[in-house]
Amino acid sequence: MAVVTENGLTDGTSRTVVQNLKTLYMGLLRPIELESSFGHFNDAVLTVSELEARPQVLLIGQYSTGKTSLIKWVTGINSAFFDIRPQPSTDKFMAVVHGDEEKVINGDAATCLPKLPYSGLSRFGSSFLSKFQVLVEDADILKQITFIDTPGVLSGDKQRISRGYDFMKVCRWLASRSDLILLLFDAHKLDISDEFKEVIESIKGDGDKCRCVLNKADEIDGENLVKVYGALMWNLGKILQTPEVARMYVGSFWDDDYKCKDLERLLNQDRKDLVQELRDLPRNVCVRRVNEVVARARAVKVHMALGCSLRAKLPAFGACGRRQQKQRYLAEHLPEVYAEVMKEYEFAPGDMPPLENFKERLRSFKDFRSFQRSCKTQQETLDRLIQQEIPRLMALVGGVSASDLGNKAPNGGGKTDAQDFRLEGATRAAERSWLCGFFVLLLLLVVAVGVAAFLRPEAALEVLKSLETHPWLAPMRPWLAKIHEVWPQAPGELNVTPIHLATDSAAATEL
Repeated sequence: MAVVTENGLTDGTSRTVVQNLKTLYMGLLRPIELESSFGHFNDAVLTVSELEARPQVLLIGQYSTGKTSLIKWVTGINSAFFDIRPQPSTDKFMAVVHGDEEKVINGDAATCLPKLPYSGLSRFGSSFLSKFQVLVEDADILKQITFIDTPGVLSGDKQRISRGYDFMKVCRWLASRSDLILLLFDAHKLDISDEFKEVIESIKGDGDKCRCVLNKADEIDGENLVKVYGALMWNLGKILQTPEVARMYVGSFWDDDYKCKDLERLLNQDRKDLVQELRDLPRNVCVRRVNEVVARARAVKVHMALGCSLRAKLPAFGACGRRQQKQRYLAEHLPEVYAEVMKEYEFAPGDMPPLENFKERLRSFKDFRSFQRSCKTQQETLDRLIQQEIPRLMALVGGVSASDLGNKAPNGGGKTDAQDFRLEGATRAAERSWLCGFFVLLLLLVVAVGVAAFLRPEAALEVLKSLETHPWLAPMRPWLAKIHEVWPQAPGELNVTPIHLATDSAAATEL
């Protein structure tokens, strides 16, 4: 595996990319998120600990599908905190992280630790935090990957209501911040409960990170395994509503020997494939972080356009409740707003947020006047982030060769040194500061010449002549020459009467 530093990032280029990405997010994207109320309609703003966190693997499944057993098998940890039984045993969300000694950190304390990316979980309340723990273990793989174990998904409404927190929203929050999502199924229990179905539907937006695991497959023979595999793929296709289904790993992920030896070769191969995918997570962490920020920037861009469109449709005067009435009308006729925004900004249907989710959040939004009147400046900033800053950042990663028809980079293969990235930004900042200083100096010069021309025109003329030959003002020589051309050449040609002459003339008149 790749070498990992204390905060979970691989040494060298990956750490440089993530640090620069953090600067771009905090400086460009995050202010627009806060300004546009993006957090009310989507996930809250990202934190520094989330951007610098180790890759996370989230395990979701119904009870007794082998989630905890898989974590124990991968990490090789024999801990008393891993309660493995035939009946439902895991009743808490448990993050398994690396540390020097074994200990458990409760939820309230875990959200306050700056090294852990779980401060955002405090939004789900104390009832959830009492069901969240962080298990610290000293295992080599935990230096690079963090595992999150979840309670078994229930099937009855009574158990769902008694949780005390929204299980689906918690899973959605964890899924959006995970690098790999494993959906576990038991080969003997293929029924998918309503709650599990809702959880799968809620993480559709992270479908590229989802993998399916058909566990306990060694307990059935080959003929029945084919039937089980086909039935599971059919059920998942109906839930995901897509012809492409996620990668399916078939096996038995524990240390015991296989009960059915017929499929030992197949099960061992899928074991190796799953382990290899886990090993690849730290190598690609910087690319995934960039992908997350770009996807978030596109979502903010669409959100800004929707907010500006809704704000423009409000009446100028909100007397007699007209504004509230118009807000309710727009919330109910949101598809028309979607169509208008897609046509005006040329957005694809897949770029738009889920209609029902956005409508639900819009109903609880107090005042549409909180949206911006115009989003042109913010749109330009986001376009610059996506089209200029991110490509320059991705050039640090390299790995893609340049076309023979195009201009090759000086380093070859599209590679850019990290120091060049920082120096270019510093050069642009220096250019901006030089221009600001130049215009300030020009303004002071104009004011000084104007005052001198009013008080003593002869002295001002001499100053202009001396300034034309000054080496520091070489860029201003054309302008000084023009001023000198139109300046009177003799004191008698001046149209401005000096102050001391005007004072003497007035005194003589009075006498």
